[in-house]
Amino acid sequence: MTGPGEDSATLELAARYARAEALLPHHLKELVHTPRVTPNWIAGTETFWYRTRTATGVRFVVVDAEAGTKQPAFDHERLARALADVLREEVDPAEPPFFSVDLLLDGVVRVVVGGRRVEVALDDYTATVLGPARPGETPSPDGRWAVGIRDHDLYLRDTATDEVRRLTTDGVEAYDYATMTDSSAALVMQENLGFTMPPLVAWSPDSTRFVTHRLDQRSVGLMHLLRSSPPGGGRPEPLTYRYAVVGDEEVPTTEFLVFEAATGAVTPARCEPILAPLVPAIPYDQLWWSADGATVHFLSSDRGDHLVRLHELDPGTGAVTVLVEETSTSHILYGPQQQDTNIRVLSTGEVLWWSQRSGYGHLYRYGRDGSVTTLTSGDWSVRHVVSIDEEARRVVFTGAGREPGSDPYLQELYSVPLDGGELTAITSDGHDHDCVPSPSGRFLVDNASRYDVETVSVLRDRSGAVVLELERADASALYAAGWTPPERAVVKAADGVTDVYCAIYRPHGFDPSARYPVVEEIYPGPQISTAPLRFPLSGGVLTGERNAAGFAALGFVVVAVDGRGSALRGQAFQDAARLGDDGYVHDHVAAIQQLARTRPWMDLDRVGIFGHSAGGYASTRCMLRAPEFYKVAVSSAGNHDNRLNHAWWGEKFFGLEDDFDFAGQANETHAGQLAGKLLLVHGEMDDNATPHGTMRLVDALIKANKDFDLLIVPNADHRLMIGTAYWLRRRWDFFVQHLMGAAPPAYRIADIPADPELLAAYGG
Repeated sequence: MTGPGEDSATLELAARYARAEALLPHHLKELVHTPRVTPNWIAGTETFWYRTRTATGVRFVVVDAEAGTKQPAFDHERLARALADVLREEVDPAEPPFFSVDLLLDGVVRVVVGGRRVEVALDDYTATVLGPARPGETPSPDGRWAVGIRDHDLYLRDTATDEVRRLTTDGVEAYDYATMTDSSAALVMQENLGFTMPPLVAWSPDSTRFVTHRLDQRSVGLMHLLRSSPPGGGRPEPLTYRYAVVGDEEVPTTEFLVFEAATGAVTPARCEPILAPLVPAIPYDQLWWSADGATVHFLSSDRGDHLVRLHELDPGTGAVTVLVEETSTSHILYGPQQQDTNIRVLSTGEVLWWSQRSGYGHLYRYGRDGSVTTLTSGDWSVRHVVSIDEEARRVVFTGAGREPGSDPYLQELYSVPLDGGELTAITSDGHDHDCVPSPSGRFLVDNASRYDVETVSVLRDRSGAVVLELERADASALYAAGWTPPERAVVKAADGVTDVYCAIYRPHGFDPSARYPVVEEIYPGPQISTAPLRFPLSGGVLTGERNAAGFAALGFVVVAVDGRGSALRGQAFQDAARLGDDGYVHDHVAAIQQLARTRPWMDLDRVGIFGHSAGGYASTRCMLRAPEFYKVAVSSAGNHDNRLNHAWWGEKFFGLEDDFDFAGQANETHAGQLAGKLLLVHGEMDDNATPHGTMRLVDALIKANKDFDLLIVPNADHRLMIGTAYWLRRRWDFFVQHLMGAAPPAYRIADIPADPELLAAYGG
């Protein structure tokens, strides 16, 4: 939306804003159809369903992997009419009011609409309202039982009779059952978006038992936030919660327990409490049942993650045995990126173990006798364990950088014998293969794309052979909206030796004879990478399309640099984060300077930078440590002083308090070096990277008599999902005014609603 009486130059800039708004993340789903297939496997079968968006609307598809067939999961028009009749409200078949289904193979589908559970018989499309939805429960695989939480204690509901039994009686605040840590950034999000996170439990495959934890935060230090503008008005409302910071003596711990569903009998794990400085093990695949339900396995680590153990828990006795232990002078990962777990326990008791002990992530097999067999090796990395065929003794996995001259970030699909031997390449197309296996491992869904190539989703068998093509992404509307794919480039780090990979987005209406201001989007890692590897909406921690396309539409060259200190390039590359400034600031400057040598349209007199969270810290850091190069920055939700940040991130990637110069790393220490234009943005209710670090930086900037801008968003958490349209527009305006040198138009981005798929993912 624009204002009246604007001149032609302002109207042209407003048109750019409109193009940029059309490319914001929440609009991309309207521009890229069938971007990826996420299979939802039906228990005990080789059948799955997936939800996709086509040019005519949302469709649910069911696939029989054994038969190699796919078809609509139901008649979308008839289902919409059935729901409309029973709920007495309009239902659009092209935009069904649900994101997931309970698809039963006996011809019944169950959905949740408007807080009500509805069952539809697919033979005649008669619908029945079963009752209210229960988003605060975790059901068993067979649907017979559901675990809930009330007043810090566990309850179990028999879904056949609706009878509820209390399982525990001693839960208290900060020492309760099946809950998430306060430091997980879920507290404020749940309150703001109005949902309840279901209990964190892991059900046995046969639905007879479940494992959960008792979370102890009683000795954890307190953090305080103040909600200045509560929705109901009145006095400001304080939020006090448990939050361990770097160097604190106490962090959250968990104690595992096994419950029998039928009797309520409980068996505690006979081991010391497990550290949980950020999140517990259960929601991040660091605890799992064996396929036969006979054992439970879980991972643990010490402070700083220098010692990692794999444990086996006997659910009948509570006995705990350590199967594998690894130590390192650096941090130890379970996989190449945050939340990856590349560790499996075979039915034989052997362990498939992922480790960077050689300098790169590789696979090792541990025998029951403690023997170790190296399965992969070399200056390349195994990225994800996809499946294991125990009968054929082979493991299927993705790896990157193995072939000479290949991109070290793009995953190909491989297999290797479990007893060691020759590796087999299943794919070799230079795309990034994101694979999801069936529970049995007999089949896998492979979403293959690249930053400049649309996704093709196929079903493969465990040998890698293609069984069925599922979908091809249609990005014609994205290209019509003015999007152009990024260029990928390789330059040298500041050391003049190490290869650094970058992405460059050219501005809309690119003219090679013109000169354009440059904006860098930064996230320094160390747990993820930034430059896009996959096509928009094709999945991944970061796909690069959150912000770059919008800035390119405004008329900026946009650059993303994966400098030293970021993920996916091996231990030494990632450990460069410990080098402080040399680890990434100078790498980013050197990279952009090299890119500009062969791209004269990049104006290095006008370079800006922005980032969120650790990127908020890094963008300000670049302004302070390279003020001659970076002229403008917008830093949102920055952890500007890691002494105030949660213990897990700082201690894992930088070291314990005595091992690293956290004071020198804090941006406030260098506030006097600010020379350019800086806008700091923070949500006042950020319970992850709390606003206190930003305010200490503000205090230091004031004491140094430096000019800067500050935007505090009332009620917003770490994701800044409140006031999103406002602060995103303010970020655009800041770069347009101070880097482009133009007056921002009176343009307003339409309100951006909370992501309904995010709510659905959390059970809301």
